Amino acid sequence: MEILMTILEVIGSWLVAYLVCGFVHEGGHVVAGLVQGWKFVLLVIGPVKLYCDEKDDKVKVGIEKNPVFWGGIGGTKPREISEDNIQKYAKILIAGPVASLLIGAFNSIFMIMHFSIFAAMMTAVPIAMGVACLIPNAKTGILYTDGGRYLRIKKGGKTFAEEKAILDAAMHQELNPSERYDEEGIEAMTTSKDAAIQYLGHYYAYLNAKTDQNEEQINACVASMKELETKVPRSIHEMCVLDA
Repeated sequence: MEILMTILEVIGSWLVAYLVCGFVHEGGHVVAGLVQGWKFVLLVIGPVKLYCDEKDDKVKVGIEKNPVFWGGIGGTKPREISEDNIQKYAKILIAGPVASLLIGAFNSIFMIMHFSIFAAMMTAVPIAMGVACLIPNAKTGILYTDGGRYLRIKKGGKTFAEEKAILDAAMHQELNPSERYDEEGIEAMTTSKDAAIQYLGHYYAYLNAKTDQNEEQINACVASMKELETKVPRSIHEMCVLDA
């Protein structure tokens, strides 16, 4: 019976620690974005979400129906397209892991002074979360980890061009969806070594071809996306909608 209670305490402590530390991690991204002057979009922890309702521009509480996001997601977005958005984004990316490591270090003081399973979890979980999000070549779903993308931006050259192209295209889709996407950015994506980034590049090229009503180019883009389909997460397929 004592062993069972210990197991339940470990599981319960881990769950609470994961939710609290997930909130801190994603909150770090959101706070960094707000400090940069970006607009709040979303904060999800477990099935609960805070979101900005585009209809009245007010922050509301809701239920997140997609369980993929229950692990935690926090988002802000630029209010306008600007060349310095990419450097602001780098700061936002690194803020999440830094927040995780800071709360883990802070909680370790209490663990040393008053050890308990809960204190241990509140120390270990955020530190593990922060370290995992700093691994350069690992991925979290669609793209690289926070730390990986931060380094790709700061490294400059090809990886910087790819990350900037991804951000610029996303902002373009949000703010100027009827206009053509930057061809230089599309080339940066389609020539990437990463299949997911290539796929995104061909999708934006497809949107340009649709704007130009270039049937031959449309078919070429769709064919390129089909070739990459098995190498790309399903979430990207769902994000990149092709007209029937």
